[in-house]
Amino acid sequence: MRKELEELFSLLAFAPTRCLVAGVWSPWPEAARESIAAFLARWRASRFALLRSAYGALHQIIFGAWYGNPRAWPAIGYPGPPSLGTGNS
Repeated sequence: MRKELEELFSLLAFAPTRCLVAGVWSPWPEAARESIAAFLARWRASRFALLRSAYGALHQIIFGAWYGNPRAWPAIGYPGPPSLGTGNS
């Protein structure tokens, strides 16, 4: 799985393949939000299982990063993990 994600990111980082498979012509830092949203929507609804699978992988990575970030917890109402204490008994 890790190797496949590395290949996906390499594919999306290389300008010619990024343009061809994602339809995003600008480098990622300069890409318009609308272009990125359209690319993700196309992959999510693609008739090709490979693109739907790639979308799913990107989606899971983004969710993991969001929910694993303590700065995001207030936005979702999560108080954080319970304190286990440091009691020495």
